[in-house]
Amino acid sequence: MILGNNQYRFSPVPQGQNFIWIADYMDGSCLAEYEFDTRIKNDYYRIDKNKLIRFGLIGMGSQIYFDVANGIFNINKNRIQVSYIADGIEYPLTGRTILYNDIIQYKDAVGDGKLLSKTASGRIRNNIVAHVVGYKKAMDLSDVNINFKNLLHIPQDKNIPPYLEIKISVDKDLNGELVFRINGSVANKLHAPLLKNQAGIYNWELI
Repeated sequence: MILGNNQYRFSPVPQGQNFIWIADYMDGSCLAEYEFDTRIKNDYYRIDKNKLIRFGLIGMGSQIYFDVANGIFNINKNRIQVSYIADGIEYPLTGRTILYNDIIQYKDAVGDGKLLSKTASGRIRNNIVAHVVGYKKAMDLSDVNINFKNLLHIPQDKNIPPYLEIKISVDKDLNGELVFRINGSVANKLHAPLLKNQAGIYNWELI
């Protein structure tokens, strides 16, 4: 396995990408975006979600991943948990013994170039500005149905901190708050009122 093994903290193709995705499987094998020995690129759609136990990114001396069995993000050994509290009831969004294997991974990029130039220097060059990894999950929790998307954004600009983007919708009105815990302790709370069948999007910076 790669994720959880601190021997693997850097991209094998640092000139092209600071981070690469890693899929760890229950049999101990893994699939990496780029092979560590040959640097050959693997197709994201080859990932077998049915065998997945961990999914995330490595690069820049870091490991950033979540456990498929509970949806908890692990960022350099710091465990990030998310829940929603309304009317005195806490709805755990992560940490439940359900599969969070509807994975999401993409890169935000910008293109630079002189469109009217006929020379090679006029070609558009794409630059990655952020890596994004996470998942989505539909849950039936107690008396409410929740659709939950949990995405971790990692900007390439070191002056911009990484942040969690939480997208959440419910089947009834709730006036509550999102609660973020790091290693079991409450790190922050965000007032997050939700209207029935309307998605709310909230960002939380990891400083």
